[in-house]
Amino acid sequence: MKIKDFSKINKNKKKYFYRCKKCLVTSTRPRVEFKKKICSGCLNFVERKKINWKKRFYQLKKLCSKYRSNNIKYDIVVPVGGGKDSSYVAWVLKNKLKMNPLCVFVEPPLMTKIGKKNLENFEKSGFKVLRIKHTSFNKKLNKYYFKKFGLPQQSWISSIKIAPLKIAKQYNIKLVMFGEEGESMYGGINKNRNNMAFEKKNISKYYLESQPINISIDKEKLKYVSLETSDLKKLSKIKMLYWSYFEKWDENYHLKIAKKYCGLKYTKVKEKNAINNHSHTDQKMFALHMYLAYLKFGFSRASSDTSIEIRHKRISRTQAIKIVKKYDHVFPVNYLRDYCKYFNINKKQFFKILDFHKNKFLFN
Repeated sequence: MKIKDFSKINKNKKKYFYRCKKCLVTSTRPRVEFKKKICSGCLNFVERKKINWKKRFYQLKKLCSKYRSNNIKYDIVVPVGGGKDSSYVAWVLKNKLKMNPLCVFVEPPLMTKIGKKNLENFEKSGFKVLRIKHTSFNKKLNKYYFKKFGLPQQSWISSIKIAPLKIAKQYNIKLVMFGEEGESMYGGINKNRNNMAFEKKNISKYYLESQPINISIDKEKLKYVSLETSDLKKLSKIKMLYWSYFEKWDENYHLKIAKKYCGLKYTKVKEKNAINNHSHTDQKMFALHMYLAYLKFGFSRASSDTSIEIRHKRISRTQAIKIVKKYDHVFPVNYLRDYCKYFNINKKQFFKILDFHKNKFLFN
């Protein structure tokens, strides 16, 4: 079956669809805020340059001193995937701040060989990892969200936020340290950009797309996927923190540390719609997730990744535009069979779902 070309944005929709004057974040990005055509991601990046990072890191040291167990008992939960960022956070907490982290890994859909190897290497580098498997229930839920909302890995996205908190409660651990606070860093809601602790009630609103689960599923199976009001009360004493509050977020440095101390490897060849070979290499579904973002909102991973590179002045906006034109609309055709097999549908049904989620107002 021929793959449809959705590469051309309707030129008559300029008032509806435009890009940030500094980077390439689009006006259609969910929850994005603009001021004089400059996105909140760029505005916050400038603001973050003024932060006293030494003072922030000192806050983290004091916090660790307060909660450090000083024995073999776990004193902080760190969500990990075996990638550069989570490996770096766990490594610094253990080796620089003398914490004893319990690492929680939620298996993503269609995990890759390199992803499995990196997780093994991370464990071998000296970390205890509690693994939550991807089950037939997760497949069922993802298929439902894929067809109805165009969200092919929603059970995983939900679980990586919720499972670490519930595991912390189970082990009586008071701190959970996530990586970057993506909303303010990449162009979303600004409310939490200067807050040390994240309000758990906002997880559903910002990260879970506030989508209801309208299929019959055993509540016990939903424990790592849904966050009820009763759960919020039980988790009230657990601090939900983001590393990006305490230290300047530097993915290149994270990569260097993860390679040196945690055995991180990456592929020789990058994915079809990626601009590098070391981001999101642990699973195949992320490529589809971002392609669907392109169909729904007109941007994909090339727009997102080049916008970060522009802010760090590693590439110019002109260079980024060329990259986006080349890669943003590319469908990950090499994973097509994997997607159809995972969702248990044929190619015709698969592309019918994609066409259903295409933004008819945005595209020709």
